[in-house]
Amino acid sequence: GTPGLVVLLPQSPRLPSEAFTVDIRGSSGANVLAFFQITLFFDESVVVYGGDSFVQSDLYTVSVGLTRGSPSFLSVIGAAKDSGSASVAGDNIPLLSARFVVAASAAAGTVTTAFSGTLVSFTNVANRNFAQVQPASFGDHRGGAQSYGAVTVWAAEPVGLLSYLSTPEIFNVYPLNGQTTTAVVLSRVVRRSACTTSSGCQTSSDSLSNAATCSSSEASGVGTLTGCSFAVGPTTSCGSSSVAIASSFGGLTAADVTVRVWHPATVGLSAASVSLARIDGARTPACGPLFQSTPLAVGATFGGDRLVGFSADVTCLSTVASSNGNVLRVSGGVATGVSAGTAVVSVGPAGSTAALAFNVSADAAVTPVCVSTFLVHDGSAAFRPDPIPTQALSADSMLDVAVTFAKGMERALSAEGSGAAVVAFARLSDDSYYELTADNGLQLVAAGEFESTINASTRVPGNAAYYRAVVKTDANGGASACALESRWIDQCTSNTVATGPVGVRVVLPAAVNASLSVSPTTPCSSQPCSITRPGDAATQLGRRTSVQLSAMLYFAGQPAVDFTGDRRVVYTVVSGADLIAVSPTGLVSALPGGTSVGPAVISVSFPSYARAAAITVSITIRVDVVQALRWRASPYPTYTGSSGLALTTLRRVHCTGQFQRAIVDAWADLTDGTSSDVGASSLLSMSSAEPTVVSLPARAASARFVLVGSAVGAANVTASFVTARVASSAVLTVLDESATVTALQWATAWQSTSPNTFAAVFGSTQATRARVMFNDGTEFPDAVSGVPWLPPASWLSFASDDTERISVSTAGQATLHASSYRTPATLAVSVASCEGSGAVSGTSGVYANLEPAVGDIDLGNRYGLPFGHDPTHSPFVGDTIRVPMRINFGTGARFTFTSFNLLYPSQWLAVPDIQYNLPHEYTPANPRSCNTHPAPPIRIQPSPRHS
Repeated sequence: GTPGLVVLLPQSPRLPSEAFTVDIRGSSGANVLAFFQITLFFDESVVVYGGDSFVQSDLYTVSVGLTRGSPSFLSVIGAAKDSGSASVAGDNIPLLSARFVVAASAAAGTVTTAFSGTLVSFTNVANRNFAQVQPASFGDHRGGAQSYGAVTVWAAEPVGLLSYLSTPEIFNVYPLNGQTTTAVVLSRVVRRSACTTSSGCQTSSDSLSNAATCSSSEASGVGTLTGCSFAVGPTTSCGSSSVAIASSFGGLTAADVTVRVWHPATVGLSAASVSLARIDGARTPACGPLFQSTPLAVGATFGGDRLVGFSADVTCLSTVASSNGNVLRVSGGVATGVSAGTAVVSVGPAGSTAALAFNVSADAAVTPVCVSTFLVHDGSAAFRPDPIPTQALSADSMLDVAVTFAKGMERALSAEGSGAAVVAFARLSDDSYYELTADNGLQLVAAGEFESTINASTRVPGNAAYYRAVVKTDANGGASACALESRWIDQCTSNTVATGPVGVRVVLPAAVNASLSVSPTTPCSSQPCSITRPGDAATQLGRRTSVQLSAMLYFAGQPAVDFTGDRRVVYTVVSGADLIAVSPTGLVSALPGGTSVGPAVISVSFPSYARAAAITVSITIRVDVVQALRWRASPYPTYTGSSGLALTTLRRVHCTGQFQRAIVDAWADLTDGTSSDVGASSLLSMSSAEPTVVSLPARAASARFVLVGSAVGAANVTASFVTARVASSAVLTVLDESATVTALQWATAWQSTSPNTFAAVFGSTQATRARVMFNDGTEFPDAVSGVPWLPPASWLSFASDDTERISVSTAGQATLHASSYRTPATLAVSVASCEGSGAVSGTSGVYANLEPAVGDIDLGNRYGLPFGHDPTHSPFVGDTIRVPMRINFGTGARFTFTSFNLLYPSQWLAVPDIQYNLPHEYTPANPRSCNTHPAPPIRIQPSPRHS
């Protein structure tokens, strides 16, 4: 097909502040679209650019520049990520997508010229433009190919109102506790949008409960409507199956919402007994009489208009109070006698709903019979047991419920440290029950033979009135149902009032396995774990002198238990007693002063723990020391592969007065077969027996030793690590012969991303880099800057065949003077002949390419030859040549210019078009239009000068 640019817009209409994506595609015909430059214009009164972070392209690396004006426009440059891919050739190539947002202030209606665009240039892999300066084609909601992109904007006016209740059903509990209950009508406005929120998709959703207007003709007698809040309380006299509430906002009306109201038609208060007698044989801490208590129950029947009533226990919802707290105390749904007299217990605000009269008698007395006790749950958290169930309100039926409940609560504890909270009731002679706690005389006692199994003195965390029976840590199990006893103690005389057994059994499972390992608190990387003797050089390599063991026991169906420091654990050195010692807590330490090394075996057993007496497991711990020190001299400076070349001789460097040098690598070998690199350790020391032959300069921290050949001869060099006991020596010979150069290679890293271009401003310098290879297999990776003891001018020669563009000093420093337009400059480095070897040289072609200084202009490519060079093809008449032009604005600087001259050979070239890619922040002072791009005035001035 024909090369061209297509911009696809999404369907309209759109709402203000709504985001949408513009899809930009290209057609390249028979060409590969390697580079493109396009411009997309848009009207910011209609749409706003979403930002560079929303620009996406799978096939191209794109750069986007935004210029605001009338219209605003995006300048987009793209380069194919893979120009060899078939995806960047042919029709319908996806170039990029960009996000736009409908302007918040956009007026409703259709704008047919919201977008326009220009294909500035499409360039193939040969750097030739095959399409340029042609308008883009647009596809939008109108269908077909359009010259401009249209956008239709809808106003987001309200179109409906949605109302709903915070709760559709409420209960009037005011007669029970004096509290009002509320249901709120919530409203949301529905706008012309893809979603429904209070103020349109462009803002957050807010409830209209404070802005909407609510009304109801059915609330009278049922509740009170204040604004949009419907409440039931003191004025409510009946319930209703449906109270309709209407709501409106801004001329919109929502469908009615209905709330169901339940009203307590009857409320009753009952107790197991309204006559409370003195308990014989039990007194208060102040030696006063102790009276019975009884649970209270509040029941209510709820109903209303067109509602089927039901009854419920509402004790937990009710406010229950005593008319005389000195006679009768009410707490937690239980009424307890305090002193002889009468009192009324009532329900509701000011006791107006229901009441029950009580008589507390000091003359009548009941006798304690026994204590019923049971365990209810683990009791590890705050705990308060519920009162005895009150469905049956007679004394006889209450007795049956309590006894059945107690018998069914025998508890089995199956792990050390586990426990259960204790609930106790005293059965009295009239078959009533009295709850016992630590506050009114309850004691929990373990039977003598079970004192080592159960701890009976702990309390429930957060509620100390209740005991908690806990299995002791060293329990062996076997406690029967009579392991504990509850005792009711007279708080005045400390006499026992009544007793009873506690339904508890301790059933602890036997251990099935054990493990012994090194604790994570003292990690050990080797397997088996290896430690070393105190004072050995291995301590400087990270070897520990001790490790902590971790002993675990595993029980059937139970979590593993850490027994490391338990008194029932026994650690034993099975073998290697001359190597290690182990403490009762499992700390394994290497013995000092020994001579042996190797493995030691430690076992763990539980002989005094019946559930694990048959279990024994072991672990192997080694004791190892540094047994030898190895070191090796390698070529210096280092290079890839140099560490594998061991040097025992040093030679002169190519007939100079300087000798080769060597760097030292060193390793400490341990008795377990492992080695550690100690070459850079501060604990490694070295000395030379003949420092005039081989010297050792001082080294920096964390650096390796360098051996320097100083004179012909031999020297014994010794290395030691930590102490002289770990040492190694070798003889290094300095020969009276040269290591001669066999090859020279340029390896300069120029100041650019192109490996063979010296791209910099005029006068810039760059240290060259020359790789030198010698006949003994060694090399200098950088003979210019990397061998500071051998100045390059003393043995290397440098030259350039184009000193007007790049010159090289005797020290190997390159200086950039001008750009290369036809061919690269050839740089050479050489050495003279030495000891029968011939002279050696190396060359490299380098392109000189000046960068513009701050405030200057540069023409042409940044790398290689500025105007390119194709040895297989010269331009034909009519061919287009793209000449980039750049202005260096510097960093943080501001420049003002009114014009600049572009000189070119008019007898050979014509300039039909100039394209711009200006920075975002650039604003011309006196712009004029050139290809619809704002730009400073430019004079195209023919000139006979050319390069």
